[in-house]
Amino acid sequence: MPETSKSPEQIRVESLIKTIQEHPTEVLEAERPLTAIKWFDYRFMSPKEANRLFMKTYQNIYRRKFAKEVDVERAKKVSGVHVLTMKDDARERSQLVAARQRADELGISYPVYIEAAFDFALKRSDKRKTFPRPNQLHGNDKSTPWLTAFIVARWKEQLPSTLASVDHPSYLLENYREIPAQDDFRRFVLNYVKEVNMPLHSAIRTFTYERQQVPAELFKSITTERTFKRAMEIVESDLNHIPVDATVPVHPISTHRWPTCFGMHYTLDPSSSECASCPQMEGCKMLGELILEKASAQAGVADPAGDYKRRNDRERQQRCRANKRNKNDKPGFSTLPHPPEQIFPNRECL
Repeated sequence: MPETSKSPEQIRVESLIKTIQEHPTEVLEAERPLTAIKWFDYRFMSPKEANRLFMKTYQNIYRRKFAKEVDVERAKKVSGVHVLTMKDDARERSQLVAARQRADELGISYPVYIEAAFDFALKRSDKRKTFPRPNQLHGNDKSTPWLTAFIVARWKEQLPSTLASVDHPSYLLENYREIPAQDDFRRFVLNYVKEVNMPLHSAIRTFTYERQQVPAELFKSITTERTFKRAMEIVESDLNHIPVDATVPVHPISTHRWPTCFGMHYTLDPSSSECASCPQMEGCKMLGELILEKASAQAGVADPAGDYKRRNDRERQQRCRANKRNKNDKPGFSTLPHPPEQIFPNRECL
């Protein structure tokens, strides 16, 4: 069945089944606390969606930097990482996920995180000749603190110019369901308005009427009753003269309110602060049990994530043996059939 003909719920369920088969337990468990601190646009994405977005962002920035620093024409043919490599190579996939989770730990958008990491690498005194791979975006043991400070500073510089822009439909007023991420976003907006000294009437017009994300009444908590009343008068006057453009209704989809960790089984911990405060915990538990059942049946093991490394080892050994058999079956060559840079050694067998 083509993915376009599937419901959003079917697509999400199938991606979760795949996810708990393709990652070890500790990687999946990390998604729960990250849901509470990652940038708001990503908090309702499935892990698969977040990984794909991170990879595409990395590829776009890689090509743009390559065009600027190396060659414009060749930039069309490079990407830094390849979709099929991420799909078939467990090590490459785990490195990309680790890089994405590090960006989530800082609560920074992927474009800012990746571009800042590239700029930091290119400006280093050793004049590196290659761009950072996903597993190099965080630097090494020595450079990581400096790199992190550089990325965070870049984020603080750019955040005001974006007016704290968040586009995910989960934050629309009509989709509010007292989900922790939604409340976190509203608190973030209020703090942001105070920190940048944004005029109150501008904040209300922007976040209440234009973006339709924060109820006007919440702005009372950061000002006096008199100031709030005056701001509302200005907003109403402005709207009479310059009305807000009509918004296109967003068809509500249940998965828009599923946090990243929703239904992944391994992320559920009723004693954790994230789960204890989540009004969707019971639904998460029920879906998680279904996901585990289906993933276990497909993988042939009761604990797909727990058995991930053992299955990986078995599959790697099978591939190594198959490669050796193929090598023994082929006639020898006195010289290499291709230039060395076109040979991709099977690192798994080393």
